[in-house]
Amino acid sequence: MTPLRSLRLLAEGIGFTEGPLVTRDGRLLVVALSRGLVVEIDLERGGVRGAVETGGGPNGLAETDDGAVWVAQNAGAVTSSRSSRPTRPGLQRVVGDAVLDVPVPGTRAPNDVVVGPDGRLWFTDPGPPGDTDHGRLLALDPATGESETLLDEQDFPNGLAFDRDTTTLWLAHTEEGRISRHRWEDGRLLPLAAGPRLPDGGPDGLALDAHGLLYAAAPAADAVFVYAPTGELHARLDLGERTFPTNVCLAGPGGEQLVVTAARGGRVLVLPASGVTR
Repeated sequence: MTPLRSLRLLAEGIGFTEGPLVTRDGRLLVVALSRGLVVEIDLERGGVRGAVETGGGPNGLAETDDGAVWVAQNAGAVTSSRSSRPTRPGLQRVVGDAVLDVPVPGTRAPNDVVVGPDGRLWFTDPGPPGDTDHGRLLALDPATGESETLLDEQDFPNGLAFDRDTTTLWLAHTEEGRISRHRWEDGRLLPLAAGPRLPDGGPDGLALDAHGLLYAAAPAADAVFVYAPTGELHARLDLGERTFPTNVCLAGPGGEQLVVTAARGGRVLVLPASGVTR
């Protein structure tokens, strides 16, 4: 498998990388899941600009309107951490260097998180490895701390992403190798027609670009699969052997760059996203 020639290395050796997020002020953040850190990466020149210790096993990242960064925290249930900071499963709110733990009762190993159309933090909780057949999709109200289970009895729910109109949800099911589609309507999450099934491996993190293309990181395939809004396979982006891409996000003024966290070697990669063709 030959990696893309347009692929650029931004950072390496920073631990098991996951959860890329470009904030409203243009900062690129990723997590070092195995080190209990949220790490800021220089998107232009590459390299690490700083880090905040969360402890445990930070995974997905999301940003709310107030500029706070929220962390899906598995508390070390997924991988051992070098951090000694005690944590519990749930979410964390990060502002500057301050980290506030927000435990969510009943969660086992939160994985990925986004801001939903209702302003709540929607996150997946597949559970620890080997016990993922009773995973859930939950929503937390950041103002009240109240949580709600939106989907139950899911087999390893993982990455999630909303369309630009924030009514259609795409949800990765890693063990089943598929992505489901749902519609948020009148306070209810309704199933839509079956989404795509990956040709190789299972989906992890997801992202949607301005053209409606869906990007799905596939760790076992060392690739990112790109799907049209209809669910048809649009392109396969081979990243090269032993990259283990865990998650993706869009960067740049028009979302023209695709950032990929590649856990093998603790790397963060970037490549052009606009105008992806077969």
